[in-house]
Amino acid sequence: MNRRERTLLAQIEQDVLDDTKPLAGALRKCVVLGGHAGSAALRDWAQRELRGYHGVDLADVPSYRIVVAPLKIDAALPTGFVRGQQISPEQLPEFARDQISNELPLRMGIGELEAAARRVSGSDDVLKLQHAQAAELVRFMNHDIGNPRQNITELYWAVASPALMGVLDQVRTALADLVGELRATMSPADDTLPTSEQIGQALNVAVYGNRSRVVVTGAQASGESTASVVPAADEEPGLFGTTGRRIGGVLVGLATVAGTAIALVPLFK
Repeated sequence: MNRRERTLLAQIEQDVLDDTKPLAGALRKCVVLGGHAGSAALRDWAQRELRGYHGVDLADVPSYRIVVAPLKIDAALPTGFVRGQQISPEQLPEFARDQISNELPLRMGIGELEAAARRVSGSDDVLKLQHAQAAELVRFMNHDIGNPRQNITELYWAVASPALMGVLDQVRTALADLVGELRATMSPADDTLPTSEQIGQALNVAVYGNRSRVVVTGAQASGESTASVVPAADEEPGLFGTTGRRIGGVLVGLATVAGTAIALVPLFK
């Protein structure tokens, strides 16, 4: 059994070093390794990467999954359509400015993230993410504009390929760091499993960047497969069920941001 489990660690290492292999395989092996070693922390992290961070407090989403993405709108004008016009969060209605910014957590599972990166890579496409209540906000904005001949049709974050690839690279690097930390703490002649403390320390360094090697004791995550967002206990829901920079669940789609020769008519008062 020990030889098999050490082989499992070697398989994770091989998967991580092969850039052509999807990350999901290595993460599933981390779940199994965490089970054999009794490490809830490793299982929780790997499962969240696989299933996504839906329903997880923003504070518990790793920093490498938070990207900067421009807010954009599509609009219908008397002269045609405007697609991909960038706006500032300051141009949103005042009640939404503290809730929506250019910082966006990518909460989807690693398989979905890899699929999106493949689709937009090498093209002019972007990953288009909308706030859970974007349609309500667009309706309010159009009412504020007060011109029935100028209508915003979509409000979204446009996440470009480099941002997606950067997140995937960070996950792969975290896995490599994890293996490296475990190799450094385990004797080459040692056929025993890494302890839960060794895994906790390695995870703390590889994922959370804490070089002090404080032992991590991970609690079991709940609601990982749901798409709802639960506000923290010390926060009160705002218009979108969030406060501050917390961002609700997202609806994922792909859209091409096409160039246009249409003059950009001011859409905000």
